[in-house]
Amino acid sequence: MKSRAAVFRAPGEPLEVREIDLDEPGAQDVLVRMAAVGICGTDLHSIRGEWNRPTPIVLGHEGAGVVEAVGAEVESVRPGDEVVLSWAPACGECADCRRGRPAACIELHRAIGAGTLVDGTTGISLDGETLYRGTATGAMSEHVVVTERVALPTGGDVPLDEAALLGCAALTGVGAVLFAARAEPGGVVLVVGAGGVGQFCVQGARIAGAEAIVCVDPLEARLELVRDLGATHVTIPDGLKDLIKEVAPDGADNAFDAVGNPDTSALALRFTRSGGLCVIVGLPAAGARLDLDPAEFNRREKFLTGTMYGSEDPAVALPLLLDHVRAGRLKLRELLGPTYPLEQVNEAFEAALSGSPGRVLVSPG
Repeated sequence: MKSRAAVFRAPGEPLEVREIDLDEPGAQDVLVRMAAVGICGTDLHSIRGEWNRPTPIVLGHEGAGVVEAVGAEVESVRPGDEVVLSWAPACGECADCRRGRPAACIELHRAIGAGTLVDGTTGISLDGETLYRGTATGAMSEHVVVTERVALPTGGDVPLDEAALLGCAALTGVGAVLFAARAEPGGVVLVVGAGGVGQFCVQGARIAGAEAIVCVDPLEARLELVRDLGATHVTIPDGLKDLIKEVAPDGADNAFDAVGNPDTSALALRFTRSGGLCVIVGLPAAGARLDLDPAEFNRREKFLTGTMYGSEDPAVALPLLLDHVRAGRLKLRELLGPTYPLEQVNEAFEAALSGSPGRVLVSPG
């Protein structure tokens, strides 16, 4: 089969839109025509050269589309169904998958590092040369072939551009609050970073019933957006110390670093109260290290943890998030930034790198 896709070769080089070859779907595979793909921080790590992945590679993993064909053994979806892609299908065999944490699956992370699917193949090529898949998905293509476990049905009542956000940013940000931290009603929540994931952390805190939600970011446009999403207090980094003194003199009950930089992680931990929980949500650049003071943990009894993809099986979490969307509790439309056709994929990445307040989308179809 043929498809057009955005091919990334090296940092500093523009992506190329090329016609690629796709393997035919197998018995347990699904062919999806992609409607919308969000540009995630993971993609930006590759663009900046902060992660080492094999190339040439098709980036993109946060997306939604329509099923066009299914293999003989596929049961959960059929042609015409609207689906969200999950980049963490459960292998079903390792300890992490058995405990409901497929995003921690060792085989999955080996595949992500190798630029393949979990089975070790890529199923796509360009002029006879192997093409690799970003985050075991490779969604920036008109069509993708994925296993049935990757294509999660939405029910068809959420617009596909909005549904794309559910595939990574929403599951990660909302999940960090509801599933990783299990934030309790009436608490004080600090969110460091008001980008895509941070915006969903704010919404997760609102859904959890937080009394105060403080969000810090250097970009005023992003702070204005998170106000509308439920943040009760916002500030640029220089104002955080004074704001926390005013809102929560003892510190936040739960703090979330939605950026993943060691400096932002340290900031989130600093303003977590004694006995409180700090969660690192964003992914750092390769080789980044966090300098910790043991006194934060023994003298002040703080807890520091991380979360991957919301600390829940996407097949379990997505229906819950869809319920919040239908009930009006989880906003998606307000988070959308500009949408670019596949031919303008480089302009799309420029917009994302410049700090667009809303999620930048690429429309491959």
